Amino acid sequence: MMRCSILDLGSNSFHVLVADLDGHRLTPVLREREMLHLGRTVARHGAIPDDERGSAVATVAHLTELARRSGAQERLAVATAALRDADNGAEVIAELSEAAGAEVQVLDGLAEARLAYLGVRAAVAVHHEPVLVMDLGGGSLEFAIGIGGQIVWSASVPLGASRMSALVTRDPIRRKDIRAIRSAVDDALDPLVDTIRANAPGTIVAVGGTVRALARIAAIDEAIWLPATLNQFRVTRQELEALRDELVGLDLDGRIAVPGMKERRADHLHVAAIVLTRVLERLEITTTTVSDWGLREGLLFDAHGVVSPPTAAELRSSEVARIREVFTPDDPHPVHVADLAEQIFEGTRGLHGLSDRDGDLLRFAAELHSVGEAVALRRQHEHGAYLVQNSELRGFDPDESAILTTLVRYHRSRGIGKSYPPYASLPGAEQTRVQRLLALLQVADGLDRARDQAVTGVAVHVADVVKLELSGGGLHTTDAELDRRTQLFRHAFGLEVQVTDTVARP
Repeated sequence: MMRCSILDLGSNSFHVLVADLDGHRLTPVLREREMLHLGRTVARHGAIPDDERGSAVATVAHLTELARRSGAQERLAVATAALRDADNGAEVIAELSEAAGAEVQVLDGLAEARLAYLGVRAAVAVHHEPVLVMDLGGGSLEFAIGIGGQIVWSASVPLGASRMSALVTRDPIRRKDIRAIRSAVDDALDPLVDTIRANAPGTIVAVGGTVRALARIAAIDEAIWLPATLNQFRVTRQELEALRDELVGLDLDGRIAVPGMKERRADHLHVAAIVLTRVLERLEITTTTVSDWGLREGLLFDAHGVVSPPTAAELRSSEVARIREVFTPDDPHPVHVADLAEQIFEGTRGLHGLSDRDGDLLRFAAELHSVGEAVALRRQHEHGAYLVQNSELRGFDPDESAILTTLVRYHRSRGIGKSYPPYASLPGAEQTRVQRLLALLQVADGLDRARDQAVTGVAVHVADVVKLELSGGGLHTTDAELDRRTQLFRHAFGLEVQVTDTVARP
């Protein structure tokens, strides 16, 4: 494992990411950003004036020192559109390289597209290929279409939010400025639309700080509950258009007051909304998935030769293993319960009517159900739910995070609290699925109640009752405890449970 840092000198902001990299697993340690809006400055002046230049150098020195103090053994630095396009870009980059203690590599648009694609594929579980990744930055908008680790087409156009902000002449924005921005989008997209449609992407992913900011405002508008990250959150064009219409009617103070708005983005987020919605409209995209990871994470992977993205199954399994290894690294109980849960799930397929996706979530919840014991044994189910909710699991959408959080929270309870926010946030059909999954999880956990892995297998027979024939060294629990652990099952499926054990129980 190596601790690395990447200094990303973007057109909206300068970022530093410090992370531990171990093969395909990237664990962020530090993130910091400073908003500079060099893209808008370059669009208006062609060059970076002395004041902004001095601020940029000071910011790089500060972020570099943070990376050094965080223990980064390897430090990389890159620059994107604003510094690439500035008339005095070469001079400024030389000063920034000195402040960074490393040569700042200037990325071209196609490199940005490739690296953003790589970062997205490490965070989003992709089930349908080809994948279109759109990276909306401050100075440019990148497109990349790929299958697995292969980019089949990419492009970069000068439509970044900071750059487009230079077209705004008044706040609130004038209609003529909106038309000018939309016209710029049309001019840039005209040569690309047919090619993108011809590649028929099965999954659409949008990435970038402005995209995430827009998605969070859209999510907060109606959300009962949100996980720590909106990675894999799906937002519709209709929702973004409604948000755009709201933002363009407000001045800066009004935008700052919008729930979920981050003040540092309020000066340009309405412009980003105009750009993004017009792109989606031109490409006839109705829904897009949001990624938390992009260029910076892709750079770290690429620098270490990790260019083949994980499959959806590999990503999800690896993320669950990451959390389990942090909190319950030497405990065989969670994985054993997961194995038993998987056997019960397969044996009751004709009864529960759940999908393979549900089976995967059951296994993941079983592997995570006891992580709260790392905090304290008492109320460990509550601690565990908090850890799952805030662990930023990649590869899971917010509904799936809500399901996992609910299953961990109630794995020891007699039922799910209907007002529990993660559960209440789910559609009715999903709530029914969670109740059935919890019933299966509680039975599996009960079969290893002594945490000795004595029950090595379970054969399931479904008739007028559900018979569980256990193999191994015997079930070490009481009749009363076994009755409690099968209570939800009986309620969910309307059948009694009979356990046949090879060794007599107390």
